[in-house]
Amino acid sequence: MKFWKFSSQALATLLSVVTLAQASGPTDGEAAADPNSAVVKLTTATFKTFLDENPLVLAEFFAPWCGYCKLLGPEFSKAADSLNESHPNIKLAQIDCTEEEQLCLEHGIRGYPTLKLARGSEATEDYDGPREADGIVDYMIKQTLPAVQEAATLIAFNELASHETKPYVVQIGSTSETSEIFEKVAKQFRKDHLFLSADKSFVDGLKKKFSGIKNDFKKPTYLVVHPDNDKEPIVFDEELSLEALSEFIKREVVPLFGDINGDTYMTYMASPLPLAYYFYNTKDQRADVAPLFTKLGKEFRGKINFVGLDASLFGKHAETINMNPEITPLFAIHTTSNDKKYGVNQTEFPEGPSQKVIEKFVRDYFADKLSPIIKSQPLPTEEEIASTPVVQLVAHNHDDVVKDVTKDVFVKYYAPWCGHCKKLAPTWEELAELYDSKNADSQVVIANLDHSSNDVTTPVQIEGYPTLLLYPANGEIDEKTGLRTPIVFSDNRELESLIKFIKEKGAHGVDGHELKSRQVEIEEEDEETLVDKVEEVLEEAKEVEHDEL
Repeated sequence: MKFWKFSSQALATLLSVVTLAQASGPTDGEAAADPNSAVVKLTTATFKTFLDENPLVLAEFFAPWCGYCKLLGPEFSKAADSLNESHPNIKLAQIDCTEEEQLCLEHGIRGYPTLKLARGSEATEDYDGPREADGIVDYMIKQTLPAVQEAATLIAFNELASHETKPYVVQIGSTSETSEIFEKVAKQFRKDHLFLSADKSFVDGLKKKFSGIKNDFKKPTYLVVHPDNDKEPIVFDEELSLEALSEFIKREVVPLFGDINGDTYMTYMASPLPLAYYFYNTKDQRADVAPLFTKLGKEFRGKINFVGLDASLFGKHAETINMNPEITPLFAIHTTSNDKKYGVNQTEFPEGPSQKVIEKFVRDYFADKLSPIIKSQPLPTEEEIASTPVVQLVAHNHDDVVKDVTKDVFVKYYAPWCGHCKKLAPTWEELAELYDSKNADSQVVIANLDHSSNDVTTPVQIEGYPTLLLYPANGEIDEKTGLRTPIVFSDNRELESLIKFIKEKGAHGVDGHELKSRQVEIEEEDEETLVDKVEEVLEEAKEVEHDEL
């Protein structure tokens, strides 16, 4: 399963589009593309050269055992074959991370499948587009177009806009300076939205098209247009700058009340605002609450996004916000800045909350009157503690251990189903044993936490498993979390590399090799002592035997 990269830490805990659509990955099928397809298999030796030689490449980093990779594999093959016929300059490639582990580490791959869009080997970015063949093809073809589409006539403008199902951004009139800013912003958001530049020569036609707003378009104007309400676009009314226009677009492309699905998922994920979820069972239920959420959306615009999810399709997602997917309708809020989840009590409202209850809940949220729902495994038992040299963390004790600033605390954030986590487990135990982590006098604590079963807030985004974070003793404190700012381990997950990392990045500079040598010396001394004692016993036995004789 893949954990996506987003603009805030909490978004990493949300499920990908694939997960929303399917509760678990398939157990059969092939993650690797059909060898007869147009998908190119890349290795460490061929990767850079291939990207340098091809102007646009979509590269999938995968693992053969990954269920979601198996789901994507056939679609990836179909997309590659289609593009090979229509746009042969667009290439799709795969990298098997079980074979090319170092290459995957170099590209920060910590979850599967991870897709990267490459425009040459030095220009790669995360791919956040569709995961089915037709969507991949359409997405990749759009990447070959200019970031800004120029419309010289009203007919051309309407033709370009008519195909859009997502919000699009319009520039009416321009100067060289404003065009430069618009071009930069367009490149930033081109993956998700169409950017249109309209000539002032047909401004009268644009006034009729956008009749719901009053604007003479005498100076450069910027609009976000929602296709389902294109008469009333949202007008940018701030002083133009790259930052201001970017923030405006991120905020306004999100509808007052929309649905999360495969087409809209990344629009919501790109926003840093909290998400308020309403899981509904029928279209009638959604229609009943739409006026309420539209009203609340207007009132709290720029502070929270309200979304609907069809529980029959995406109900499993409720588990990630600590709600019971079996009890719907339900309403919950996920604060993305600190990964806290708040939900209307499902036991109290087994038939779903009323609109009055939902509105009060939203207002209580903004009045800071709600308590978050914390998911945690039980604290480890004495038997569990004794069974491993690794310090076992859960949500209830995570901060207590990590906030001990007198120690270098090295934490493995993992998931039980993660293949790389299972592979690392014995090495991690060996590391913990080496540093005697559970000893109160140890300067280094080696710990782990099942991140899929425990809600914890960390200064660094957990994007995939395993994520290894070292909190150095007396390190700088992160203001948001109150924890020390950790250092991410990104080298080979081998004992020698881990020992070196702790010595170089830990505040105490503990040398694991010295500890290892000392342990060997102690073991050798113990062995010599044991041999000496055995020899003494044998000598005493001989003397006794001699005396008896």
